[in-house]
Amino acid sequence: MLQQSKRAVGTGRLFFILMALCLLGASPVRAQRFFHVDETTKTVKDGKMKVAEKQLYYTRGGDLNILWKSNGASYYSITSPFGITQFYYPASNESMTLDANMMKATDEMLVLFADGWAEDLGLSKEGYFMKSTKKDGDFVVRRFEPRESGALCAWAEIAYNNDFLPVYCAYFDKKGNIITKTYLSNYTSEKGFVFPMRVTEISYFKEKNDSTVRLDIYKNLEIDVRSETHSLRIPSDAKPVKLKDGLKAYTKQLK
Repeated sequence: MLQQSKRAVGTGRLFFILMALCLLGASPVRAQRFFHVDETTKTVKDGKMKVAEKQLYYTRGGDLNILWKSNGASYYSITSPFGITQFYYPASNESMTLDANMMKATDEMLVLFADGWAEDLGLSKEGYFMKSTKKDGDFVVRRFEPRESGALCAWAEIAYNNDFLPVYCAYFDKKGNIITKTYLSNYTSEKGFVFPMRVTEISYFKEKNDSTVRLDIYKNLEIDVRSETHSLRIPSDAKPVKLKDGLKAYTKQLK
């Protein structure tokens, strides 16, 4: 009887293991999504405006591939989930690799929303915790503080609209001065994915009686439309160069 009981338990465990394996095998197919959006960035600093354009292609759980365009020049970057970014310059067939985490995929608003960090705009991922919540008119405002002391930012606040979408975020220093503030607007929905098509950031960091204003305007949002750029890889015959030389390659394209 004991032997039959053990056999039954073993059969039951095998059944659940097989079911788990089936679910694990199926889940990536369900979970994997493809995102694409075009972005125009206008930056105003010291009375001068710079305009840059890029096309973002992100595979959730995978690489962030970007086609950068500026002053008639174009190049690509590939950022892996492990924080490694490689740049590729087609004009010179050169590539360079940045130090780990020198550029992160979560620096892009698209990735934050695609990976489910929209509610706190990635603050919890960066080591912040929610300290308090209050009501301010029609908005709900949450205060976040870093878990470790000594951080440049003493606290951050995010304001949410009636749909509980973040519409404003501000970082403060220890004296209560604003370091940066960001406005998110023009939310749109595509296949269940909600995203702000206009983001304005005003930075006072290391500024003297001035600020740097950055406006990101998005368009052509596509969800689950896979393209070749989602699978972009640097050609095997591309010449690896150091960071300084890679910047030179980009400068050549501008001429």
